[in-house]
Amino acid sequence: MWAKLIEKFDKYPSQQKVVKKLLQLGLKVENDKIYCDDVEINVSSLAKTLKTDRRVVVSTIKNIQNDEQLQNIFQNLKPSGPLLSNIASELRLGVIEIEGQGKKSGILSEVTKILADEKVSIRQAYVSDPEIDPIPHIMIITDKPVEGKLINHLIKIDGVSKVSLY
Repeated sequence: MWAKLIEKFDKYPSQQKVVKKLLQLGLKVENDKIYCDDVEINVSSLAKTLKTDRRVVVSTIKNIQNDEQLQNIFQNLKPSGPLLSNIASELRLGVIEIEGQGKKSGILSEVTKILADEKVSIRQAYVSDPEIDPIPHIMIITDKPVEGKLINHLIKIDGVSKVSLY
């Protein structure tokens, strides 16, 4: 699905970079502006982050707003909220990062079953979109650090290629 949206910008690789970043961060496009929820994002700052000119970002906004399908999608995007993985140790939480086949069904289900069997409560679960993220992964934040023995169970899940605990 995302690939088809990004494909609309095939002739404009710089704008394609902008579109990917908007999708990755859940940034909304509305009324010639970019928003993170209800906070306006400075076009120049976004351009600088993407190492492009602000005019590219402005052109991307216009192209989005001139296409009904894109407009409907981008004006309804929302960021997914804070991901606690980088501050988990400060909060005495556990982190499980799993890489694998993003389009393989049942991976998250198997992970949650293993954690439930071990009486580990999940505080957050973030699954990256395999069409946006070149290395699809699942980030699970648990109510406590988990034991290393879980890696043996998690790595056996069909479609999982790597498991890390933090």
